[in-house]
Amino acid sequence: MSAELARVQGDFQHYLLDAASTITGQVKPGGRIPVDKRLGIYHNAYRVRLIDTLRDTYEKTWIYLGDTLFEQCAGAYVETHPPTHRSLRDYGAGMPDWLASQFPDDLDVAELALMDWQLRQAFDGADADVLPLEALAGLTADDWETLGFRFVPTLVLSPLCFNTPAIWGALDQSQPPPIAQPLPAPAWLCVWRRVWQPHFRTLDEIEFTALSMLCKGARFAEICQILSETCADASTLSAHYLRTWLAEGLIAGLTVAP
Repeated sequence: MSAELARVQGDFQHYLLDAASTITGQVKPGGRIPVDKRLGIYHNAYRVRLIDTLRDTYEKTWIYLGDTLFEQCAGAYVETHPPTHRSLRDYGAGMPDWLASQFPDDLDVAELALMDWQLRQAFDGADADVLPLEALAGLTADDWETLGFRFVPTLVLSPLCFNTPAIWGALDQSQPPPIAQPLPAPAWLCVWRRVWQPHFRTLDEIEFTALSMLCKGARFAEICQILSETCADASTLSAHYLRTWLAEGLIAGLTVAP
């Protein structure tokens, strides 16, 4: 790229971002549309495209807030958060936190946006084969002592404070969402993709602790030991968790943990 072209592109970018720019003097006049109006078309189209991207990524949040309020929020976000990558895939990553700052008394909005974001990221996240149940058939007792698991790369765990999955599910079915309510007990959202479809479900504190420890490299035997100290039927519960994780396609492989 020549230095002259780079300078023109930089000036044009500054114009789009409402920064000081000399691009107006570099556009050749002529035709039926004046230079200012021609540049204004691009100035507006830049914002419209970014707002459309946010509307697509945060579809359920858009429905939840309504057209007018969402467009106001998206427009304000665009003005303070210009893209930093060539691809728009990751544009809007900061919007859940931004919404939390805008609606401090209605944090269900930010939580719904985070769920939207995680499901969208899972949709086109990295691929991984899943571990079949038969892979565990030949393991010995000694193997189970050091056994750990490698999980699919799209797996994400995040805390829940509201009945957000119920709200998201109702919106997905074009039904009126329930009123946002704080959860009576700690819960976590589990998001992942299986084959081509993003999935989610809610975890209680016990399952979240077990799953998050395994994600960080703990041995399955450690999880069983912890469950035995807190649960009446730890062996049944740990077997249930393992069967569920395998059936849902959360586990990608086996590891040997120290």
